[in-house]
Amino acid sequence: MPPGPSTPPRGPLGGPPGWPAACKLRRASPTPPPPVHGTGRKNPDDQPVSEHLAIPHGDLSLAGRLHLPARIPRAGVVLAHGLDSSMQSVKLTRLALTLAQAGYAALQYDAAGCGDSPGLARHATLTGRVDELLDAADLLGRRFPGLPVAYMGSSLGGTAALVAADRRTPLCTICWSAPTDLDALFQRLNRKDPRPDLPDMVHDIPRHDLEAVLARTSRVLFVHGEEDEVVPVGQAHRGHELAREPKDLLVLPGADHSLSSLEDQARATAQSLAWLERFASGRE
Repeated sequence: MPPGPSTPPRGPLGGPPGWPAACKLRRASPTPPPPVHGTGRKNPDDQPVSEHLAIPHGDLSLAGRLHLPARIPRAGVVLAHGLDSSMQSVKLTRLALTLAQAGYAALQYDAAGCGDSPGLARHATLTGRVDELLDAADLLGRRFPGLPVAYMGSSLGGTAALVAADRRTPLCTICWSAPTDLDALFQRLNRKDPRPDLPDMVHDIPRHDLEAVLARTSRVLFVHGEEDEVVPVGQAHRGHELAREPKDLLVLPGADHSLSSLEDQARATAQSLAWLERFASGRE
């Protein structure tokens, strides 16, 4: 098996230099700054700039937030949140800002019915979440023509990233706490009281053969908590086993589904940055 990512430089909490102290969302200016791709210009304080934007998605416009590095982006990353989350996730916003500081254009967005996006969350489907991710990637491609784009997702967003990568090959794929056996997950959730109100998801899940998707997947990093109480860590091991090289798996001892510990988030972020660097640098 080829060696995994090299150990990245360490900063506070064992994460990338400046993490998480520098991860503070800046207020978007009323007039979005001009694209930096191809200009070589930087903003006055040499810090990432965050702007709000709308992502066309069928008849809807999804709320998005783009974090731009001070210089020309090395690559783009689309970040997909989990089933009941939004782009207000502190964990994913920290990651997005760290990516921007490292030179990547990082795009977060609210799935339909979540956060500031229209729609009803109860009508969520995996197919819909995949389409949303690809629409976000399309917007990033229009903003920065020719820029390679990676897919990153947390929980159900990670599963959407896997399926999206099967439909359109990205620079690489990064999955945090992602279920790879949705039948098992929903059987477990249906034992809860009250049961989740997701009528469309029940009919959509059988349309996706995740094992077949994983068997075609490469350039994928799985990050998972050893004590994940929602998606058992065995699903990450199974996903990694099925995927093709290059691939990697980081299991965080004692970590939960949300990676709620700052130390766990820092380790996940550092490994994710190293994985992106492996492909953005052209070494693969």
